[in-house]
Amino acid sequence: MPSAPRTARERVREAMSGEILAVARRQVAEQGAAALSLRSVARDLEMAPSALYRYFDGRDALLSALILDAYESLAAEAEQAAEAAEGTGGDLERWFVVPGALRAWALAHPHEWGLIFGAPVPGYHAPEATVEPYARIAVALVRPVAEAQEAGRLRPVRASEETVTNAVAAAVAPVTDGLFPDLPAGAMPTAVVVRTVEAFATLIGVISLEVFGHWRNTILGPAEFFDATVSDAGTAIGLA
Repeated sequence: MPSAPRTARERVREAMSGEILAVARRQVAEQGAAALSLRSVARDLEMAPSALYRYFDGRDALLSALILDAYESLAAEAEQAAEAAEGTGGDLERWFVVPGALRAWALAHPHEWGLIFGAPVPGYHAPEATVEPYARIAVALVRPVAEAQEAGRLRPVRASEETVTNAVAAAVAPVTDGLFPDLPAGAMPTAVVVRTVEAFATLIGVISLEVFGHWRNTILGPAEFFDATVSDAGTAIGLA
C-alpha cells in the first residue's frame, strides 16, 4: 500500500532536521566530532538552543543521526557496487569492486568516514541501529566469496594456513552467519571466515590510513598500494 502523504508539519520538520544536520556536518568537518554541540549548531542557525530539542534530544542524538546517515550512504554505495559487479568477470575481479567503491566514497567523504571509523568521541556510545548498515557493508564486500564457495570455485586455503585455533574460531563465530547469511550453516570453512574478517579489517585500515593522511611521504602511490592489498587479501581468502 502506498504511504500516506506527509502533512505540512511533517514536511517542515523534515526540512528543518535536514538543515540542522547540514550545519552539524559542516561543524564536524571544521572542528571535529568531539566539539559538536547543540549550542554551536543553534548559534549558526540563529536559533535558541532549546528550539533544537524539538528535533534532536541532545548532542548524542544529533551525532547518532550524522553517523547513521554516513553508514546508510556507505552501505548503499557498497550494495550498488556489488549489484553492478554480479555476474561479470572472475571471482577475484569482482572482489575488487566493493573495496574500490568504499575507498572512493571515503576519499569523497573523509569526515563522514571519520565518524564511522575514526577515533571514538569521548563519552559517546553509538546506537544499536548502526549494526544493520555496518552488516550490509560487510555482506556486500564478501558476496564474491560466498558465490565462489557456493559454486565450488573457492581455492582451498593452503595446508600451512588451515589451522585455526579454537580461540580464534570462537572469536569469529558470531560473524559467520552475518557475513554469509545465504549459505547453509557450516558451509563456509572457518579458515575462510577468519581470512575474510582479516581482509575486511585490513581494507578498512588501509583506507583509513590514506583518508587520515598517514601515507603522506610514506606511500607515494596509494591507489597502487591499495590495489595490491585488495589482490593479496582476495588471494589469501581463496579467490581466483
